[in-house]
Amino acid sequence: MAVEATRERILDAVHALLAEESPAALSIPAVAQRAGTSLRTVYRYFPTKEALVDAASRTFEPDLEAGGPVSTGNLSAYLTHTFTSFTKGIGPVRAQHVTPAGRELRNARLPRSRASSREALVAAGCGSLPPEDLDDLVDVTVALIGSSMYLELVDRMGHDETDAARLAAWVAESIIDRARTEGRVAP
Repeated sequence: MAVEATRERILDAVHALLAEESPAALSIPAVAQRAGTSLRTVYRYFPTKEALVDAASRTFEPDLEAGGPVSTGNLSAYLTHTFTSFTKGIGPVRAQHVTPAGRELRNARLPRSRASSREALVAAGCGSLPPEDLDDLVDVTVALIGSSMYLELVDRMGHDETDAARLAAWVAESIIDRARTEGRVAP
């Protein structure tokens, strides 16, 4: 239990550093200081900065509590759950768009986001699309269900997270349905 609490304290420190106005850089010493632990302890849990960044980036990948990972059948529920978690951790969510360390976290997460979206789209019947069209559909879907869309709809346009999730799901589902029925992505 203490092991998990220490690990969480270290990851919380990463997110706290990201949420600051202008952290100079995400570094292991800064994380250790913020977490109230030694450098040795941080390295015990995360042997490299890349491992730390990877673990921190995964905290923004919530699975549905019931129903498993994202699929086209549970997109609305997935987005409601995800956007609610973004609201709870809004500081780091905003920071991942404006700080170099935050962008590093987003970049670390991108291959996993693309892979899970591709899997869901293929399972939904979009696997027969030409490869370049499927790649485009994957990227559009990732953009529509991610933190960028959340920030646009909630921060900039004033929707609450539930309404933002509904809107993002509606647009994503419409694009996916069109690609599936036409056998291609819109020209």
